[in-house]
Amino acid sequence: MRNLKAKTCSRLPEFRQGSALFLLSWVAYATAYIGRYNYSAVMGAITGQGTLTLSQAGMVSTGYFICYALGQILCGAVSQYGSPYTMIFTGLVLSGCCNLAMGVIAGETMAAVWALNGLFQAMIWPPIVRLFAESIPLEQQKSACVNINATTPVGTLAAYLASAALLKLAGWRSVFLFCGGLLLAMAAIWLVGTVPLRRATVMQVIERSDRFGQAGNHSALTALAAAGLGWMLLPVVLHGGLKDGVTSWVPSLIQNSFGASPSFSAAVAAVLPLVNLTGAFVAGWLDRKIFHNELRTVGTLFAATAVFLLVLPLAVRYSLAGSVALLAVTTASMLGINTMFINVIPVRVGAHGGAAMISGMLNAITYFGAAAVTWGIGSIAEGFGWNAVFMLCLGMTLPALIVCYFLANNWKRFLREQETEDA
Repeated sequence: MRNLKAKTCSRLPEFRQGSALFLLSWVAYATAYIGRYNYSAVMGAITGQGTLTLSQAGMVSTGYFICYALGQILCGAVSQYGSPYTMIFTGLVLSGCCNLAMGVIAGETMAAVWALNGLFQAMIWPPIVRLFAESIPLEQQKSACVNINATTPVGTLAAYLASAALLKLAGWRSVFLFCGGLLLAMAAIWLVGTVPLRRATVMQVIERSDRFGQAGNHSALTALAAAGLGWMLLPVVLHGGLKDGVTSWVPSLIQNSFGASPSFSAAVAAVLPLVNLTGAFVAGWLDRKIFHNELRTVGTLFAATAVFLLVLPLAVRYSLAGSVALLAVTTASMLGINTMFINVIPVRVGAHGGAAMISGMLNAITYFGAAAVTWGIGSIAEGFGWNAVFMLCLGMTLPALIVCYFLANNWKRFLREQETEDA
């Protein structure tokens, strides 16, 4: 590793090249989502057929989240030493192969294959961020960073709708075979479509200065710890469990609680990403117009989630529509919290440097929380029923909102000190 040199990509000179890079990146990442959330969409069908128990199905998701979280850290570091175009292509190909394998295997092997899929999926996002930072024309950079967020609801919705249709027509194995083929086709499109962009890109060896390298990362972490903000990691990990853990189990919950078919359950779950995107905008509005403090905003969203989870057991007894609505606003609140933790807070700490590293670390912690809760939900639902799951989720919101409100003044003071130093 000592002989390896970090490289930077030259900036594309033409607007149309930047547009092509954004379009290819957008479609590639949306396709990656399809090869990621398809498992959640068919989990109910897999457990319904007895291929996996609820706890085994939860372990499959847990392995994915752990490897995806570790992969974000690993690939974020490695991506600076090679071609981002090649890393994205490789991630698409290997993820496609994992999806194809899931269509023909069964039993405990599924957990290992899906865990590998998490690692390979982590090869796609870090190099996209690098291309946006280094290659896309400056006048297109800000809009690209904002508009790429639409891949989340579009890709997730496509995964659930395609899964619902294929479940009805040919069963759950066909979902993985289709998504595997789709990822391989996207890899081919990426390989061919980026040829002119590769030719226009010059790779140059760079030397990192202390200001933007490890010293900056260490300075940012030290400043947060000194401000007493280390406890912020608790609500970060808990929101990750609620955001992705709950979302993963929505089809199974609907199928088990209302006797719905697997295809209908997957179709109903497709409503969630449409609502979830509003959570980011609501969180931004609350922070900008009312609280002017990211941790107070997060605490308020946790409090709202606690109310939703209190009412959810009653809704599950009487109303499918009411249950879906409460699940939707719960996961939307979690996406709003995610926006504060992963996007806004690291940028606010940017005066010390290391914002990208902090964002990656918090994102990884989020997925560790998702891994633990996804497995826990399966085991608890299997042993104690879904009402126990709702109580678990409610119990997660309470310490999170207490910590956020407790740290809000520390956070406000920290930001004031940063502004004073900058002045």
